[in-house]
Amino acid sequence: MNIDGIEQGISLYSFNREFVTLPDYTIEDALDDLVALDVQQYELVGSVFFEHYPRPDPAEVERVLAASEVRGVTPFSYGGYMDVGRITGHDPGPQDYILDLTADLRTARELGCRYLRETNIPIDLLPMAAEFADYYGVNIGIEVHAPSKPSDRHIQEQLEAFERIGSERLGFIPDFGCFIERPAAPALDRHIAAGADPELLEYIIANRHSGLTEDQMHQRIREMGGGEAERVAIAEFFGFLSFGPADLDGFTTLLDRTHYFHSKFYYVTEELEDPTIPMPALLSAIVDSGFQGVLMSEYEGHAFQDSDAPLQLARHLRLEQQILSGSAKQHEIRSR
Repeated sequence: MNIDGIEQGISLYSFNREFVTLPDYTIEDALDDLVALDVQQYELVGSVFFEHYPRPDPAEVERVLAASEVRGVTPFSYGGYMDVGRITGHDPGPQDYILDLTADLRTARELGCRYLRETNIPIDLLPMAAEFADYYGVNIGIEVHAPSKPSDRHIQEQLEAFERIGSERLGFIPDFGCFIERPAAPALDRHIAAGADPELLEYIIANRHSGLTEDQMHQRIREMGGGEAERVAIAEFFGFLSFGPADLDGFTTLLDRTHYFHSKFYYVTEELEDPTIPMPALLSAIVDSGFQGVLMSEYEGHAFQDSDAPLQLARHLRLEQQILSGSAKQHEIRSR
C-alpha cells in the first residue's frame, strides 16, 4: 500500500524463525507469505537465504528472481554484512572491507535491487564506496542500529561525511530498534514465566537509566526480595536488550539523508498498538520531512516468542497505515 508517497515493504528476515526451524520452508514460501500480506517490495538478507554467502551461486540468484517474477514482487533492497569478526585475532583492513562491499554490491545488482543495506563502512572508505555504488548502479544505506542512536557521535560524523562527499548514492537506513523505550511484552512474559516478580521488573525498567550500574541494580533488587530470575532480567536489560528514551531529535537530523527505513518491531497487540516503540512520533516525523519511499517492516519478535510472523506483520502493516493516514492529514492541515 502507498500512503502519500510512502510505500510499505517487508524484510524477509521477518520469516527467519520459519526458515531456520521448518525444514521445508523456502524462499518461495517466504514470498508467498509476502503476497498474502499484499506487499510487493521486500528486502532479502543474504546470510539467511543464500547457502553460498557472500557470493551466491548464479542458480541461487536466478531462483529468487524467478520466484519473484511469478508472484509479481520485487527485491527492493539487499541486506549485506561486513563481518569484522570473521577471522579470530584479525582486525579487518581496508582490503577486507572493500572485498565484502564489492561482493554485496555485485549481488544486489544481480538481484536488481535499488539499495544495499550495509554496516561498518569506515568513514575514510566512504568516498570509495560512493564510487563503487556509482559503478554498480546500487545505492548504499548505512543502517543505524541499536545500541547506536542517531545523536551518537559516530553517526553524526557519518552524516557529516555524507554531506562532504555529496553523493546521492550514500544515505542512512534508520532501524526503529534504536527507539525501544521498554522491553517487548513477550520478553517480559518470558521472565515472568521463569519466576521474576512483575513489580520488580517494572522497577528495573523504570530505573534502568537512573545512574545505577548493573551490579548496583542487582543489589537493590536483592534487597527488595528478588532472586535469580530477576538477575537474568537485569543482565538482559543492561545488555543486548537496550532501551531508553527515544532519540527523536537525533532521528530528525537523519531524515534528509535517509534512503528507507527499517520499521523494526517485536510485538503488536490485537488493538494495533506497539507498547515498545513510539511509532506515532516516528512516522509523524517521517511524514513531516516530506520523505517519499519505502517503510520496510521487520519483525524480530521471534527472538522472544514463537508467535505467528504473518499475523504480527499483518497487524504492524495496519498499524502503520492508521498512523500514516492520520499523520498525512495533520501534515496537510498544518501546511495550509
